[in-house]
Amino acid sequence: MKDSSTRIIPRMAKGRRNRFFAAEGVDELLSMVLELTAEVSTLRERQYAMERVLEQHNLPVGEAVESWEPTEGDEAHLAADRERLLSTVLRTLEAQPKEEEQVETAAQDQTRAA
Repeated sequence: MKDSSTRIIPRMAKGRRNRFFAAEGVDELLSMVLELTAEVSTLRERQYAMERVLEQHNLPVGEAVESWEPTEGDEAHLAADRERLLSTVLRTLEAQPKEEEQVETAAQDQTRAA
C-alpha cells in the first residue's frame, strides 16, 4: 500500500481550463477554496474515524493530544505535508502562466497561418 504522502500529483491538467466568471482571478480563487475544502473534509473524516477507533479500545486521547510535543522527525514530516498541501492548493496559480503562454502561442500560430 502506498503512503499518501508520496502520491504524485499531476502539475498540469490536459486541455484548456474552463472559465466560469468574467472577473480575473475568481476561477483560480474558487479552485483553491475547493482544494482546501477537500483537504479539510478528508482530515475531518480521518480524525473522526481515529477518535472512534481509539474510544472503542478505551484509549481516551484528548489530553494526550493537547500536551503532545513533536520531535524533530515529526516536525520534518509535518513540514513536508504542509508543502504538499500548499503545492496542491496553489497549483491553479502555478499552471496559469503556462496556460496563458499556450494560448498566446496558439494565437501567434494562427496569425502566421493566415
